[in-house]
This record gives sequence, structure tokens and C-alpha cells, in this order.
Amino acid sequence: MNGPSIVADSDLPEVSRHHLLIHQAGGDMAQTKPKRSLYILCIDDDPHIRELLNDCFTRLGHRVMVASGGKEGIEMFRTAMLKNQPYEVVVTDMRMPDIDGRQVARTIKAEFPNTPIIMLTGWGAIIRDDGDTTPGVDAVVNKPPHMQELNELLLQMAPPAKKEAEG
Repeated sequence: MNGPSIVADSDLPEVSRHHLLIHQAGGDMAQTKPKRSLYILCIDDDPHIRELLNDCFTRLGHRVMVASGGKEGIEMFRTAMLKNQPYEVVVTDMRMPDIDGRQVARTIKAEFPNTPIIMLTGWGAIIRDDGDTTPGVDAVVNKPPHMQELNELLLQMAPPAKKEAEG
């Protein structure tokens, strides 16, 4: 494997333990110049995943806030909207103990239907194979995500920047 990699293990019991490996082919993510900086809300109950997403997205030039669960994420999203500082994209885990990612997506889409929501899950292939769709989720990305590909997806899904929209 070439280039840097980040590994995070969960603190879950062995049966549900997952190993997340993110590899940046061809060098350091800090050298990546963003096409655009997004304001992203990342929701995950695993502190290692939150730290990983925060670090990677920040190095890719985005502004990132993290929430430790679905309830906190929904509250942060609503607060940002009230302050007229909306998140441009939400990235959420599917399985969380308080409010899962599906409920997060349904709640946010019910109130703010234009917000893109990406769900990260170790179950992505199973969800797609079963044809199970989650209302409000715009994309399902398997763990471990390739950060450059996830970044490209974020940039495609985010609403146009104000300057782009006006021009």
C-alpha cells in the first residue's frame, strides 16, 4: 500500500467489531486543493470514526462539525438553520443507539428536503442487494470509504455555491 493510511477500530464487542481503513493513494491529503469548501455535519456514535471524518474532511478543505449521535446531530442541524448557517451536506452513520441514521435522514428531509444526506454503513452492499431504500438518504457509501471518492460525491451532491447559483 502506498501513501498514508488511517486505521480505526471500534470499541464494540468482537462480534460487531469493524475495522476501518482509509487509504489516500498518491500522497498526503493535506496537499489536496479543494474545488470548493463545504460546511459538513458528520454524525456517528463511534468517536474514532468522528475523528477520522473530521480530520480527513478538514484536510480536504471543508468546514466540519461532528455529532456523537442522531439526536445531537438533528439538534445541531436545526440550530445551524436557525442561525442561517445551514450545513450543505450531512454524512451520517446508519446504526446508532439513540436515533439511527434512517430516522436522522427522515427528520432532516421532512424539515429541509434539499439537504443532501449520505449514509455511511458497513451494510451498504446488503442494502443495495435487497433493494432496501431509505427515504431521505441520497447516497449509501460502504465503510470503509475512500475519502477522495467520498469527497467527490459530497461536491457533486452539495447545492451550488451562492456565487455559482447567482452567476
